[in-house]
Amino acid sequence: MKTQKVQIETIRLDPSNPRSITKEAFERLKQSIRDFPEMQSVKPLVVADGYALAGNMRLLAYKDLGYRELHVLDVSEWSQTKRDEFMIKDNTHYGTWDYDALANEWESLPLTDWGLEVWETDNEPEQPDIDFSDKIEQLFRVEIVCKDELHQESIYNEMIKRGIECRILTL
Repeated sequence: MKTQKVQIETIRLDPSNPRSITKEAFERLKQSIRDFPEMQSVKPLVVADGYALAGNMRLLAYKDLGYRELHVLDVSEWSQTKRDEFMIKDNTHYGTWDYDALANEWESLPLTDWGLEVWETDNEPEQPDIDFSDKIEQLFRVEIVCKDELHQESIYNEMIKRGIECRILTL
């Protein structure tokens, strides 16, 4: 797989993306892009069938900033299961920060501006998430709560038999 440059309007937000961003964080993300635009060429959006799997918030920021082309890595050949796994794993951070090292060795750098929320206090008001509902395609879903895995499989098989598009999620 190689990265390629594509027109930004050909990339859509993934409507199933479980991530959101506050207005404040979105503004910091846009400033980060303004400050370091070269990062886009080395950290491309990951797309499949025209949808962003990795970089939905960056895609919104690039659009808001007026970008016309972006570097992407197209993984359309991946199965839906692999795509879903990638979307979650790409946003999961297994490591933890060494806060002592950050405070003592990195304190002169603008870590918060770079998106690292290190010094959080309980009395900061929570910012509401930005409403991007007008920017993503509408999907209508029904959630069925099953009593166990066997019940889930039975419901799934019945829906598939009826021609209903569905997928299994375990939360």
